[in-house]
Amino acid sequence: MIPLRRLLPLLLLCTALLLSACAGTQTTEGYSLTLWYVEGDPLAPAITRLAEDYNRSRGRATLPVTLRAWSSEEQLRATLQRSTVPALVLCPHTLALQLEEFGLLRESGIPSPSYPDWLTQRTDCVGHGFYPVGFSLPLLCTREGAPASLPALLSYAAGQGQTSGLPALYVGRFAPLFYQTLLDRGTEFTADPVRDSSSKDYVNLYNALMACRFAHGLAYGPAVDTACCLDDSAALAARTLESFRVTPLSEGPLLAEGRGLAVTARDTRMQRALPDFLRYLIEAGRLSRAALEAGLIPAWEEELSPSGPLETVLLQLRGRTLHLPDAESKYYVNQLSFEQSFLDALELLH
Repeated sequence: MIPLRRLLPLLLLCTALLLSACAGTQTTEGYSLTLWYVEGDPLAPAITRLAEDYNRSRGRATLPVTLRAWSSEEQLRATLQRSTVPALVLCPHTLALQLEEFGLLRESGIPSPSYPDWLTQRTDCVGHGFYPVGFSLPLLCTREGAPASLPALLSYAAGQGQTSGLPALYVGRFAPLFYQTLLDRGTEFTADPVRDSSSKDYVNLYNALMACRFAHGLAYGPAVDTACCLDDSAALAARTLESFRVTPLSEGPLLAEGRGLAVTARDTRMQRALPDFLRYLIEAGRLSRAALEAGLIPAWEEELSPSGPLETVLLQLRGRTLHLPDAESKYYVNQLSFEQSFLDALELLH
C-alpha cells in the first residue's frame, strides 16, 4: 500500500500529464481544420498540396488545415464511430452515404456547386454535407488493331495468346467488369457466384474469361506493355496512354465510384473557419483540375483543358449518367471475396 504522502504527488503528476495531453490534443485538433483520409486515395496528393498552399496564403482570422492519414477505410470508419470527428473526411461516396445515415454530416455554409441532376437525385446530401469531387470508373484501353467491344476483344486476346503464348489483355479487377456487363442487361450483380450463376449473362462472361485465360490471352494485375488493358481510371492516371484508344465499357449508365469531401465538423471554431477553406478549394477550378489529374471525371462542369487521351475521355464522360451503388448493396459487401475466388479459379488454368 502506497503511503498517503507519496500518493498525493503521484496523483498530482498524473493530473498534470492528463491536462498536458488534453491541451496538446486541443491545440493540434481543436484549433485547426482537421481533414482525414485513407492512404492511397487518388485525391490525397492533390488535397495535401492544396492544403499546404492554403496554409501559406490564409488570413490570420482563419484556421490552418491539419491532415491525418489512416491506413485503411475500415480503420477510418471505426475511428469515426468512436472518436471526436474531424472537420472534413476525404472519402468514397459509399462512406459519405453511411455518414449521412448516422447523422454525422453537417452543412458547410457555402452554396452548393452545380452538380448534375442524376447526382443530386441520388441523395439529398450532395452539396449539403457531401461535396463530390470526381468519379472513377473502369475503362478499356486498346492499341490500334485490337477491337473495342468486350466479346470481340476476348476472342482477339485468346487468339494472340495461342499464337505467342503471352497475354494480350490485362484486367485490374474483375468484379466491376461483371457488374457493368450485368447492369447493361438489367440484372443486379451480387458478387455471390451461387446466386449470380442463375444469370445466363454472368455464365457467358465467366466462361469467356476462363476460355481466354486457358488460351494464355488473359492476365490480371497492373498491365505491362500489352495490346489491351481494363482497369480503374484512377489506376490508369499513372500510365502513359498516348498510343491507346480509351473507351468506357458501356453506352448506358456507367458503374462508378464517387470521391469527395464529407463535412463532419462539430466544433464551433471549425464550423466558422470551414467555408473559407472550401471556397479556396472550389475556386479557380482547383478541385476539378485535381480530379482530372487523379484519373477521375470532375463532378461539376468547368472549363478544363485535357492532357492526353485519358483526360480527354474523362471530360467527354461528364455528361453521362453514372451508377453509384451504396455500401449496403450485395456487390459492395461481396466484391472482395468474389475477386479473390475468381483469381483463384484463374490460377487453376495457368
